[in-house]
Amino acid sequence: GVPSAFDEAPKCEHCTMCCNANDDCYPHEDTPVTEHLGLNYATFAAVFFASFIVFCCLVSFFFYLLGKLKNNENVLTMSAER
Repeated sequence: GVPSAFDEAPKCEHCTMCCNANDDCYPHEDTPVTEHLGLNYATFAAVFFASFIVFCCLVSFFFYLLGKLKNNENVLTMSAER
């Protein structure tokens, strides 16, 4: 762990416990994102951000169509009055 007693901190992918030079130890466990979705945080963040952008585009498109529908109703109402 960091801070390390070595110049370069050792990397252990399959360890069950990680300790640093201050004798602070913590278990090496999968995060909830990794455990449930099988994604690391960087991939999850990219997927979440892309999903948010797609959601915003869909909402924007919905309001665009809603505005078009309202304008068509106004045009029909105005032409019927004339």
